[in-house]
Amino acid sequence: MTPPNNLFAPLRRFAAEVARKTAPAAVGAEDQLRAPFEGLLSAYGRALGLDVVCSGEAVLPNRLGRPDFAVSCSGALAGYVELKAPGSGVDKRRFRGRNRAQFQRFSAIPNILYADGDE
Repeated sequence: MTPPNNLFAPLRRFAAEVARKTAPAAVGAEDQLRAPFEGLLSAYGRALGLDVVCSGEAVLPNRLGRPDFAVSCSGALAGYVELKAPGSGVDKRRFRGRNRAQFQRFSAIPNILYADGDE
C-alpha cells in the first residue's frame, strides 16, 4: 500500500529539522529529536484525521522506567516512544550498559517504539 502524498511533507520537515539540529556545531544528544519527533507524529495524526498527542517522560508501572513519550491517539494510549541519540542506532544487539538495562526493562511493554532520527 502506497502512503498518501500528505505523509511525505511532514517526513521531509522532520528530516530537515533533525539535520539542522544535529549539524556538526550542534549537540548530538537525543534531546535534539524531541520537538521534531513530536511534530512528525502530530502531523501524521492530522493527515490521518487523528488527534495524536505526545506526553513527555511517561512513568511506567512497576518501576520499569520513563520512556521519552507516551503517545495518545484520539484520547486513548497508543504506546510509548524512547528516543536515542541521533545516529546511535536502535538495534538492541548493539545496546550496552545503561541502554541495554533500559531495553530489558522496556521489553515488558508490547507497544514501544525506539527511534534515533535515522532508524
